Amino acid sequence: MNMKKLLSILMLSWAFVCGQAQQSVDMDWWREGRFGMFIHWGLYSVAAGEWNGKPVDGIGEWIQNFAKVPNNEYEKLADKLTLAKYNPEEWVKLAKQAGARYIVFTTKHHEGFCMYPSEVSDFDIERTPYKRDPLKELVEACRKHGVKVGFYYSHRQDWREEDAAVMQNEYDGHYGKPKSEVKPNLDRYIREKALPQMRELLTRYGQIDLLWYDTPFDLTKEQSRTFVNVVRELQPECIVNGRVGYNLGDYGALGDNEMPCSRVNMDLEMVATMNHTWGYKKNDQNWKSPKDILCSLIECASRGVNYMVNIGPKEDGTVPQPSIDIMDFIGRWMQKNSEAVYGTTGNPFNDNFPWGYVTHKGNVIYLHLLREPLNRCIVLKGLSTSITKAEILASGKKVTVTDQSYPVLTVPAHLNYDEIPVLKLVCKSPVRFSEDNYMNENVVSIPVANGKIIPGKEGSLTIAEGGNTQNFHAGTGKLQLKCVIDEPGTYKVRVFTSRHWRRSFAEGARITLKVDDNTPFNSVLMKKDGELSNVRQNSYPETWSDIGTVHFKQKGTKGLELSVNATGTFSRLGFFGEDIQNESEKNIRFMRIELIKEAY
Repeated sequence: MNMKKLLSILMLSWAFVCGQAQQSVDMDWWREGRFGMFIHWGLYSVAAGEWNGKPVDGIGEWIQNFAKVPNNEYEKLADKLTLAKYNPEEWVKLAKQAGARYIVFTTKHHEGFCMYPSEVSDFDIERTPYKRDPLKELVEACRKHGVKVGFYYSHRQDWREEDAAVMQNEYDGHYGKPKSEVKPNLDRYIREKALPQMRELLTRYGQIDLLWYDTPFDLTKEQSRTFVNVVRELQPECIVNGRVGYNLGDYGALGDNEMPCSRVNMDLEMVATMNHTWGYKKNDQNWKSPKDILCSLIECASRGVNYMVNIGPKEDGTVPQPSIDIMDFIGRWMQKNSEAVYGTTGNPFNDNFPWGYVTHKGNVIYLHLLREPLNRCIVLKGLSTSITKAEILASGKKVTVTDQSYPVLTVPAHLNYDEIPVLKLVCKSPVRFSEDNYMNENVVSIPVANGKIIPGKEGSLTIAEGGNTQNFHAGTGKLQLKCVIDEPGTYKVRVFTSRHWRRSFAEGARITLKVDDNTPFNSVLMKKDGELSNVRQNSYPETWSDIGTVHFKQKGTKGLELSVNATGTFSRLGFFGEDIQNESEKNIRFMRIELIKEAY
């Protein structure tokens, strides 16, 4: 052990042993900003998805694990990480022109390589031809252009260090010995590498606005708390993300590319890829469309959560052109419509508008139109406050409003829906909304997050961060829901569930759904009748099951009660590491129920 490393360890020992009380930080800038840009850049950017000239399956930043590369071979990539065209100011301008309010940069990913000069480890940027500090240069560019700056640090995984090697499903040959001979010591890894490097990051670069940890997996609560404490000690105003573990962060944790399925009442952030991978992978050309990425930003705002989209630069520092095109597209929309995103608090109605999304701020409601509403008519059922002004946000063109039982908007003809027009509605204050689930365009959408939980013999189901059910099986009770039926008639009952991409649709799942005092669906077998095609289908596929029809003779408020008879079984479709949220296998992940009125 060199002298510099020994001194760092001695300086940090007290921080590891002594706990500090968790304290709150100012989240206002983060909540106001709503939009950030992630940057994944490391040795994996050199490999670019290939090893020994052959493509490697999986996301690019995991190539060392997937290709089973020993450390003494993988480290040679440092010679080719040139940063020859690295221009941090261009990156910051790309983010700012798109409307992103903060940037998070990967200082150390799971490979263990530091993208800054570290005195704790020589596996860092000084091994590359680039002899300066790219992190320092990026921080300075962020400050110059008024963009908040965050650091990503993989605090649990480190394939460079034997002491961190406890992941049972990872490749075991990084260390030049069989896994049976590797004797990890996670406490020692935290003391001797992770915490000293955190001190470097938190003392060298001035004010840091966000610390982004990742993959807590098998950390103990005290170990996770240690990573919070070092931030509280050195950067008291710095926000800590939820993946530090054990709900100790300043906001909650969602999975990669996981969108909440309804409005949430807590601070959350969706992190998303533009294609399938985070780190640069030259053969991944599955780019999502610019409109789809923009829709994800809008949908996040409608759920009341932040959106952070990723770019993966090449080894020389250039950003792939599709990423630039997507950010430029978002920027053009944000120039005219950003007030419908920044500082909004999410959809005040229940999430049931087939034409698009709603955001809300004070006495202003914003309607984001992904397509033309049916008959160019929007009925805002549940709004009991009159609208004093209605216009197209980008142009100021007036929108006709008539007051009936609820406000009715007549949407102008010939709007360009590829550009996602926004209607701005100014209401009298205070604005009043009903939380009832109403029918819109012949569909009643009922989010499970709005239900009342009735515990069972084995405890109680819960609602997860993403608004879906958690721990929902035969022994954990029932979920009671309500909706308003405007018109008598026959309705198809469609049940939406989601799952992690590593899991197949569960075979043999059965549910019971009561409607008022009847039980038309008793232990119904759920089938995969369809799967939504969207930007999340490669991470959290959303599936629907049509379980039958129900007939309502009269309009009015109806009660539903959902319970699980059997959760079924699923197959593993692929596996590396564990799920971030450690989701139980004994669970059906319900999202919402839709009642779709059938035509006569």
